[in-house]
Amino acid sequence: MSALEPIEEHLRAAEVLDPNAALVIRGWPLTVDGLLRNADATRRRYSLADEPLVAISAEVTTPGWDVESILSGSRLRTRRSYASTLAHEVTAAGFRLLPSFSAPHYSIVLDIYTEDEAQRLIAVLGDVRPNPYHVRRES
Repeated sequence: MSALEPIEEHLRAAEVLDPNAALVIRGWPLTVDGLLRNADATRRRYSLADEPLVAISAEVTTPGWDVESILSGSRLRTRRSYASTLAHEVTAAGFRLLPSFSAPHYSIVLDIYTEDEAQRLIAVLGDVRPNPYHVRRES
């Protein structure tokens, strides 16, 4: 097994998260299985504090990024659906939010890789909505 890449090298250290920022989760299947597939891909590649990082990708409104620009941007415009809640709802439920890679990307850290933990996150995220900016992927 190859060594995991430390996520610490990809964190935006100076960023301060606005607790009222909107968190938008990507629109692949927002199901327990879908979230666990995303978390598994992350934990097979990255570590946090020398442990596998179990995390889900998300986007967060930060300066220069509102919900509309996130949904219509290159990362989400090919996604048919999404879920959104406020960042403080996610942190109040006990999930950590790491400002990772390029803005507005964040990683939602799950304490453990279990169906129950994924279900807990789904409950916080709320209803799945259609992306009004959806465009088909070009072949």
